[in-house]
Amino acid sequence: FGTLGSAIGEHAARKLGFSFWDQEIVHTIAQETGTREALLASLDEQARSRLEDFIKESLIGAEATVVEYVRQVIRVVRTIERHGGAVVIGRGAQFILSPEMVLRVRVVCPYEKRVERYAQRENLSKRDAERRLTQVERERQAFIRRHYDRDVGFPGHYDIVINTEAIPPDRAADLVVAAYQAKFGRLPGRAD
Repeated sequence: FGTLGSAIGEHAARKLGFSFWDQEIVHTIAQETGTREALLASLDEQARSRLEDFIKESLIGAEATVVEYVRQVIRVVRTIERHGGAVVIGRGAQFILSPEMVLRVRVVCPYEKRVERYAQRENLSKRDAERRLTQVERERQAFIRRHYDRDVGFPGHYDIVINTEAIPPDRAADLVVAAYQAKFGRLPGRAD
């Protein structure tokens, strides 16, 4: 959170001629299931206990549980994979997709720099930005641990790790394109 990964993904998608999927995943699930997008957004990459899932399911139905949401994410991400030519941001996609078929990118940045960026972008105090950053990061890590039984920070889960403290998003996107070409021996749409 706060690493500019989504901006890098968007730049890379444009450079590769790929579709871009971030919040679009939530929007697609909402359309296909008839579930309110705001409700799905509240489940998105959030860690919830099985008890919370049970209570939500009892009150508003199975389609609103985190477990069902993750099933839908997996379904949508696998559909995106079958069509090819896409950049997918977050939601554990690196654990859903076949490592041989995709380029897995992790974007990192020192904590203080992320706090500074987030505080500035959202017009928050440093303390409020730290609180939010810590909360979101903890929830995302727990989400991945719970649903995929993986450590999101382990570098071995990725083909390339980019630090945005020193590399701006447009240049980082160039690295992603170069890594794609290095891994697959070509750029999309080219037979060379």
